[in-house]
Amino acid sequence: MLQKRIARALKKNSARRVTLNFKDARRIGILFLIQQEGQHQAMNRFVDVLKKEGKMMEAMTWFSQAHGSPYNFPYNFFTEKDIDATGKLKSQEVDRFIEQPFDYLYCICNQRHLVFDYILAKSQAKCRIGKHAPDSEKFFELMVTGKDNEPEDHLMQNMLHYTQAIANNTGLL
Repeated sequence: MLQKRIARALKKNSARRVTLNFKDARRIGILFLIQQEGQHQAMNRFVDVLKKEGKMMEAMTWFSQAHGSPYNFPYNFFTEKDIDATGKLKSQEVDRFIEQPFDYLYCICNQRHLVFDYILAKSQAKCRIGKHAPDSEKFFELMVTGKDNEPEDHLMQNMLHYTQAIANNTGLL
């Protein structure tokens, strides 16, 4: 059912996708799933870099169940209880995140996650950045390469490197 919702969301989404000069980007969304032990501090450092750049951020993650936070920044999360049997998300936080017109939306996740695909498909973000995977082009305007078992900090470093290099604020994607 969720696959059908994703396909429908991709067709209906009328968000205008543009690349902004990184220096001009103000609103940053971070959709993340850190699964490797020891990578939580890398996520904290990633957020710190964006804060030092003067970016306003909002972050969202998935937990299999609610638990304590290993992060030193504010974020929202959702769990399996927020998804009904038909694949519909029942989270006001996720709905609000989807509607945000982020200048950049980073998806930090080493493997495809259907719920993340749904959020990306519905997102109003101007430029969505994520890891390259087969058949993921429809979800991202900018993709970086990486191995499935590679630590998330490599993915975050590559994402920052390439987005900070964007200096053309006139290009439509």
